[in-house]
Amino acid sequence: MRKTFDAELQELGAEMIDMAAAAEDAIDLVTASLAAPDDRQAREATAMTQNMDQNEREIENRCLRLLLQQQPVARDLRTISAALKMVTDLQRIGDQCANIAEISLLLAREGPVPDHIREMSRKASSMVKRAIFAYANREEGAAHEVIGMDDAVDALFREVKGELVTLIREDRESADRAIDLIIIAKYLERIADHAVNIAQWAIYCVTGSIEPV
Repeated sequence: MRKTFDAELQELGAEMIDMAAAAEDAIDLVTASLAAPDDRQAREATAMTQNMDQNEREIENRCLRLLLQQQPVARDLRTISAALKMVTDLQRIGDQCANIAEISLLLAREGPVPDHIREMSRKASSMVKRAIFAYANREEGAAHEVIGMDDAVDALFREVKGELVTLIREDRESADRAIDLIIIAKYLERIADHAVNIAQWAIYCVTGSIEPV
C-alpha cells in the first residue's frame, strides 16, 4: 500500500513540475512579447496556457484521491495540501499571462511597452522561477528570497501607475494605450503575488508553517 502511495506522490510531483514549467514558459513568452512588436510570442503564450486548466483539474483530482484513499503522514499531508493550493496559483499565472498576451497583441503595432513595465515583467518572471525552484528543491532560503523581491515589484507598479495616470490627464489621445498598459502592469503585480504564494507553500512543505508576508 505504501509503495502505491509513494508512486502516486511521485506522479503528483511530476505533474506539478510539468505545470510549473508551462507557467515558466508562458511568462517567458509574455516577457518577450512586451519587449518586441512581433506578436508571435504573444500568440504562443496564449496557446500554451490553454492546457493549464485541464492540468489543474487533473492535479486536484489526484490530490483528492490521495487524501481520501490513503492515510498520509504529516509530511505527506503537507505535500498534498501545498500542491492543492499551488496549482491554483499556477493556473492563475497562466490566465494572467494569457490576458497580458491578448493586450500585447493589440499594442503590437505601437512598438514595445515602456521600460518600467518590461522591468516588472522580468522581475515577476524571476520570482515565479525562483518560487518554483524553491518548491521543487525544498529550498526554504530561495522561498524567502522570493518573498523579499515582492516589494520591488509593488514599487514599480506604483511608479508605472502614477506615470500613466499623469499621461492620461495630459494627453487624452494616449488614454486607451495608457489604460491597457496599466492593466498589464496590474496583471504583472498579481503574477508576483502568486509567486509569493508559491514560495509560502514551499516553506510550508519544509517547516509545516505558513510565513506571514
